[in-house]
Amino acid sequence: MHRTLLLFLSAGHLHAQCMSGKNITAQHEFVDSPEGHEKFAALLDSAKCPTYLLVDLIEEDFRQESVPHLGGSMRATQLQRKFEQFYRGTPFHQATLLQRQASGRRDDDMLFSALTNPALLTPWLNTLLAKHTPLVGIYSVPQISAPLVKDHPSKHLLLISWEKAAGLRQTYFSDHRLQISRLTPIHSGVPFQDAVVTELSRTYQYLKSLSLLPSGQPLDVRLLGHSQDLSELQTRFPEGANIRYEYVDLEDLAKQLKIDRRFTDSDASQIFLHQLVSKPPVASYANASHVHHYQLWQLRRAFNLCSATLLLVSLLWGAADIWQSKLGQEETDSLKTQQHLIAEATKQISATFPKTDASALDMKTAVATMHKLDQYSPTPNEVLVPVSMLLERFPRIWLSQLAWQMSAAEPVASGTQADVPAQIISIEGHLGNFDYNYRAALEYLEQFQQELTRQGYQVKMAKRPLDVSPAGSLSDQQGKDDGNLDFALKISWRPPA
Repeated sequence: MHRTLLLFLSAGHLHAQCMSGKNITAQHEFVDSPEGHEKFAALLDSAKCPTYLLVDLIEEDFRQESVPHLGGSMRATQLQRKFEQFYRGTPFHQATLLQRQASGRRDDDMLFSALTNPALLTPWLNTLLAKHTPLVGIYSVPQISAPLVKDHPSKHLLLISWEKAAGLRQTYFSDHRLQISRLTPIHSGVPFQDAVVTELSRTYQYLKSLSLLPSGQPLDVRLLGHSQDLSELQTRFPEGANIRYEYVDLEDLAKQLKIDRRFTDSDASQIFLHQLVSKPPVASYANASHVHHYQLWQLRRAFNLCSATLLLVSLLWGAADIWQSKLGQEETDSLKTQQHLIAEATKQISATFPKTDASALDMKTAVATMHKLDQYSPTPNEVLVPVSMLLERFPRIWLSQLAWQMSAAEPVASGTQADVPAQIISIEGHLGNFDYNYRAALEYLEQFQQELTRQGYQVKMAKRPLDVSPAGSLSDQQGKDDGNLDFALKISWRPPA
């Protein structure tokens, strides 16, 4: 059964739970301290599975802005400039397309968001990277709230939930698109119902002051909570023309989402965690370096799946042979008599031959021939696993495509067997995070090629990341502000002579 690790991060606290399918197998709590980080590292030693990080922090900012509609590298450059303008001090940012305007220049309405205090994530994230944990992505509670309101008829909806370790979360949607979200910690001793009444009034006035709620338009409020808390809130929130209330029992919502869990209070953390693992958003606050080990995990899984598929095909082929042999059983029985007669005749003829044994030279030739035949079809592990292990040692090389074939026409390198077809591995990828230091990037790729050569591979550059010849020009690097250099390598391998 599929195993996953779900992490829920709030200010000063990390909740971790191990999942087997949709069932929780273990839960752990960690505080933001050296001792808590050590205990978390010990957990990661025994949990080598895809990991999702969900955060619920006050320090999450949202900005809506219209930008010109562009494509390709120009769009990437445009968004990067916006990130530097809005969120220069954090790597945890993203941009979501809300809609394209229907008139005028038809600009794009974008929602820019970021986790503005990276120090809250860095200690935990460093531990994940140090343990080579396959991190799928970094997500926030507002980011995964949209599916909970997608079928709601209101065009102006406020979703209110409470997460015990974080606080009261209020997320506003206009036309089912996320606009803003606020998190308010609930201090000890303040009842959940009192916090909802106080903060809802403030949020309503805040929406009116920003003109996010049109004049005369009622606000629909969807409250998630335990049935007892919701019953009390119904008595404190009379229906009016300005605000309309909808009370959603967490038990009913869990049944609707097929979550097998009992709720004893209004803590909705499990709703969001299960929603994350069942339907993770495409966008994430994680960058390529954060999910590098998850990409390697997917690559190893693909290799294992390929090996298992080859084994299954072999078994099916063998089963087909057995089936064919059973179909020919009747014909075999009819030939047994003739076989017996021929065997007797063979014995009589063999008796007239002089007694001789096979020579040592003939036996040596037969063994060498069988050994040569084995070398014509090496296993995928023998050829591809060393390349995979070497890619893990070079994290700034990001693999985008890999192909594998055999070729007898490949030139023969010295020290290899010329009469065995070469195994050809074609790799396409790019170099990232070189900070425009092209010399360092080229040297990094050269080290990777040298390591491949030391392990017995022959390497050719099919596509250079940068033209450094006298006739080359750096003008080809225009539009490369994303910090990546594309390249392609052709790797060949033959058994050593």
